[in-house]
Amino acid sequence: MRRNPTRAVPPVTKEDGRHARKARTREAIVSALLELLDEGVSEPTAAQMAARAKVAVRSIGQHFKSREELLLAVAGRHSARLPTPTPPSPTRSFDARLAHFVSTRVRVLEASAAVRRAAQRGAGASKAITKALAETARKRRDELRASLGAELKKAPSWAASAAETMASGAAWDALRQEQRLSPAAAEQVIVQALKKLIG
Repeated sequence: MRRNPTRAVPPVTKEDGRHARKARTREAIVSALLELLDEGVSEPTAAQMAARAKVAVRSIGQHFKSREELLLAVAGRHSARLPTPTPPSPTRSFDARLAHFVSTRVRVLEASAAVRRAAQRGAGASKAITKALAETARKRRDELRASLGAELKKAPSWAASAAETMASGAAWDALRQEQRLSPAAAEQVIVQALKKLIG
């Protein structure tokens, strides 16, 4: 019985190596910007990003055609690292569904604060970033309805709109930054506000 010859592994070409290096450099730049934003550097410079990524400053422009393209890459990476919200079972009580929704939402909002602020600064000059922010807002409205839809349907339209606003990134930022509340205190404000609005 003849054995099948072992398939030869194709050699790695210089072109493959160049693509791999390019991908690694792009990833390093995206990671550097995300780390700087997470550390509270509100508008990192090209020099800061390059130093963190251990690349030349000119590499940023070579790998990203615009700041918008870089911010969109960062937003995609950031989105992938966030927990995927799961709506609570509709058979649970309102209080249980509310607590589950708010605790899940505030974890995402707190983890997204720095990237959200950077995106909002760039939104005025970028259609792509404006579109990404609008898509995020739509997803958050859908999550609210999936968790508390029964109560929202019974509430007046103004109360439903107010509930969406209270569960938004803007409200979270106002509670954390302007009111200087701790995450736990800010979470309780949202729970109580939603309870009054639609409970």
